[in-house]
Amino acid sequence: MAGRNKELTPAELDLFFSNLELVYHSGLPLSEGFDILRSNAQSLYEKRRLDALYTAAIHGESLYETLKKQGDLPDYAISLIRIGEETGRMEETFASLHTYYAKRDLLSQSIKSALTYPLSMLIVVLVVVIVLLTQAMPVFDQVFRQLGFEMTGIAAALLDLGAVLSNYALYIAGAIVLIILVIVILRLLPTGKRFFNSLFQSTPFTRSLSLRLSVQRFAIALSALLIAGLNVDHALEYAEPLVEDKRARARVKVIHEEVMAGATFLAAIEHSKLFPPHSMALLAIGFKTGADSVALEQVGEQITLETEHSIENLVAAIEPTLVAIMCLLVGVILLSVMLPLLGVLTGF
Repeated sequence: MAGRNKELTPAELDLFFSNLELVYHSGLPLSEGFDILRSNAQSLYEKRRLDALYTAAIHGESLYETLKKQGDLPDYAISLIRIGEETGRMEETFASLHTYYAKRDLLSQSIKSALTYPLSMLIVVLVVVIVLLTQAMPVFDQVFRQLGFEMTGIAAALLDLGAVLSNYALYIAGAIVLIILVIVILRLLPTGKRFFNSLFQSTPFTRSLSLRLSVQRFAIALSALLIAGLNVDHALEYAEPLVEDKRARARVKVIHEEVMAGATFLAAIEHSKLFPPHSMALLAIGFKTGADSVALEQVGEQITLETEHSIENLVAAIEPTLVAIMCLLVGVILLSVMLPLLGVLTGF
């Protein structure tokens, strides 16, 4: 995998681990299963990864070490594969990873699709306002001048703003393109990712969403780790770094410390108030009946649904807000011209 250090996307990871789960579940020799997968690989990078797995299976080498060398799997997945190999529960491990990344991809797609429409609406608003300022306002100014008057007040200010946009359109467009490039580059750099994550965690509109996403990932990851055969203490140790939100991470740290001090996991999470109250009953039943991993997975699914509903509600609130803003801006622009023009016409 030389020259390929970028981590796979959740969708790619979902497909990859789903295929590996099928290989183990089929009962075929690993070399035969990997050979079938690599013969159907869709890209050169995928084929190289599967070639490495096929070679490892032929020589009896560690799959964990082989995948670690590829450099395109997240640390969490690599750690879980190592645990699965040590405990002999590879099928369960790949099934857990498949479930985890399938849910991450589903939620990511929901967020992206939810953001697409508001961004499109915002662009429409900006285009309409710019067209009015740069094209319509000069026409109204010409009408005023033909009548022997000049624009004043808000109309004059808007006319000047339109003139600035027209005269410096190339510079403004260049600045916008530069800003977009900087944002794209920052998102590819670790420093930039940390900056955007911090912004996502602190912005009033996204703070609650950030916390909920971290709790959802923590629950699903912890479920996968318990299925792989880890005890609660070690599972918390591996799951804690996956929590990106600072508030959620602080609560998870408290849970880990209390468990290490001798508290039960159920008592620790109840004290931390990490999970919403309605999830605690499900967790309590799960831990008392020995179905802790199932309960955590179901809690993760609940939070996923709640998050999707929150995103839908946010979009539902943004849409009329953007429409109202557009109507307000267009109304201000037109009224700033039409009212003085009506005054002029009625004065004749």
